[in-house]
Amino acid sequence: MIELGKMQTLKIAREKDFGVYLEDNEGASVLLPKKQVPNGKTIGDELPVFVYKDSRDRLIATTQKPLVAVGEIAKVMVKDVTKIGAFVDIGLERDVLLPYHEMRYEVKKGDSVEVYLYVDHSQRLAATMYTKKHTDATVIKNDEIKSYFYEQNADEVLKILTEKFGGHVPYTDKTVQPDEIQRDFGMSKAAFKRSVGKLLKEGKIKITKTSIFCLY
Repeated sequence: MIELGKMQTLKIAREKDFGVYLEDNEGASVLLPKKQVPNGKTIGDELPVFVYKDSRDRLIATTQKPLVAVGEIAKVMVKDVTKIGAFVDIGLERDVLLPYHEMRYEVKKGDSVEVYLYVDHSQRLAATMYTKKHTDATVIKNDEIKSYFYEQNADEVLKILTEKFGGHVPYTDKTVQPDEIQRDFGMSKAAFKRSVGKLLKEGKIKITKTSIFCLY
């Protein structure tokens, strides 16, 4: 079975001017556009591909590996915010919808957010920020992705601190427990400590013995 939103190995079954059709063991097929076909590959060869939907809601394959697949959790970038929600970049030509009801807090273009990728009721890829509900999900810890988002973690902490907690939390980076940080900020205690240190150095917060406050 061809699986939407996942990497899978399929066999080249037919060649066309505009690409090749890939098939699974059951005979189901999906188009791989010509620009995605590796040089030298022909009928009978197998290719690892990711399957998603194009702008006309048709299944399509790509040899590009996304930042996150269905059933996985990863940090992604908000590309745009519209009337129906935000669109996040998962590393493919088409972005994925993050509906408003799946946001833990308000996001804006350029934000980095941790999301879980799933297939919605209309059989389209969608993202949710309520990642803690998915305890069986695979967390993507790609070093390149992590380093890319480290600088934006501080902004995320400040945003959650102001918008979700009114500018104050009753703990510090030294007294808080790891599970509290995961619950409140969706990150590890180590990442939280780095972010707090950066915000403190920039003069955006102050820390007492028991609390962290935003400085407006």
